[in-house]
Amino acid sequence: MFNFFSELKKIAKNEKFVDKYNLINMSGKILYIEGHTGVCKLSHTLIAFKVKGGMITVEGEDMSLAELSETTIKIVGQIKRVEAI
Repeated sequence: MFNFFSELKKIAKNEKFVDKYNLINMSGKILYIEGHTGVCKLSHTLIAFKVKGGMITVEGEDMSLAELSETTIKIVGQIKRVEAI
């Protein structure tokens, strides 16, 4: 089975950043993240979660967690800003 993230990691195999987390923003409506280590804040306008080496904040409107597992998150809503801290 084709794994998009695995293929990208093969291309960037010498880059140090590829082992922290993976994030895909689909048209500002869906945000998919692999590699989170915990949710810190959860509201309809702000979602923050930890990743290896920092934190990611997501700002928007009408946001919710559509999926949450030990390492993956799927956020849906009007995603206006994503910032890695």
